[in-house]
Amino acid sequence: MITELNTREFYKCKSLLNEKGNLEVKGVIEGVNPGRIFVDNSDSPKTGLIWLDNNDGFFFIGDEENKVFNTCINDFVDKIITPEAKKLQENYFIGIGNHPGWNKTIEKIFEHRPLKMTNQRVYELEKSNYREKNNPSIWTRIQSF
Repeated sequence: MITELNTREFYKCKSLLNEKGNLEVKGVIEGVNPGRIFVDNSDSPKTGLIWLDNNDGFFFIGDEENKVFNTCINDFVDKIITPEAKKLQENYFIGIGNHPGWNKTIEKIFEHRPLKMTNQRVYELEKSNYREKNNPSIWTRIQSF
């Protein structure tokens, strides 16, 4: 069974992250980016699905060979994700693995659905190219009148 974690429980998913995985995923778990997390076990998750709040996709995290999660995910997508996504006028399920092991698993668990694989461009800032003077100031507090 797949259940949704409360935001106060997101920390339970830190061990499921791939160090070189997507930063948005880490941001959701850290509480910096908004999103929702669904897991196989709310006490001790092994596998999870993160729904980015900007509706930019769903990230699979953790153990890609978790049979309990992989067996339940299609039903979960049909009964929970699809109706909620339709309310938001989302017509696609963009599933992305947080590590390369998920690629084959995603193909296998969703093989009965029409799938389209695309490449994603990921940019990395080299530390030697970073210049602190490029950091703009951002107002974080506004005085009320």
